[in-house]
Amino acid sequence: MSAHPLLRRRWRQASDEVFAADLRQARDSVAAFSQAAQASGSLLQSWIEGRPVVEFEHYPPDDVVDFRHGSQFYYHAHRDGGQEHGHLHLFWHATASGQRRYLRPGQPRWVRTAPTHLFAISLDARGLPVSLFTVNRWVTDGHWFDAATTLSFVDRFALDAVQGHAHSCRWLTAFVHLYRPLIEALMFRRDQRLARRPDMGAALRDHRLEMLSHMPIDWAADLDALEAAAVRRGL
Repeated sequence: MSAHPLLRRRWRQASDEVFAADLRQARDSVAAFSQAAQASGSLLQSWIEGRPVVEFEHYPPDDVVDFRHGSQFYYHAHRDGGQEHGHLHLFWHATASGQRRYLRPGQPRWVRTAPTHLFAISLDARGLPVSLFTVNRWVTDGHWFDAATTLSFVDRFALDAVQGHAHSCRWLTAFVHLYRPLIEALMFRRDQRLARRPDMGAALRDHRLEMLSHMPIDWAADLDALEAAAVRRGL
């Protein structure tokens, strides 16, 4: 695969300031990925920590939660075949009105409904990201918002160095920033698919609808294309 067209377009049109920010995030994600591998053997093992991978179990068991930013994620595996070993589910803590829901350490994290699901990242057995996708509401529960509102949560998604997971927090924060154009496209594809259903409420509960939008990625190709563009800009 070559670099994704949405990213190539963004980098062609970006100001030097925006381009430089993307370049910093990309390089930061690579450094964090490497540090996770050095510390734990792989990005996956930084969450799995040598446990047997049990279908649908969360890794780490209590998820990774940044209480200051309201961001949360976990890794799990439950699919056979293909490139995917498992995937990350990303959440942001929102109230029913779309405001930030504040939590304190030790407070129950799943009260009434789960945190709002943003999107998921498929990883291969090496821990490399291979695709992005969105899921229906019934898959993870939580309040449901349209694409524009959900994207506003994506823009606020960030993870400080949560204890024991500093490298993966750094990697994921940078990765989400870098892939913002693709995440936006995923969200609107998700909403377009649901809009074809006559009853939105029924569609959100329909177990025949699980994955609502999907986009393969080639992280290495995207990083190489960004570095090549940086050379052309003299950065």
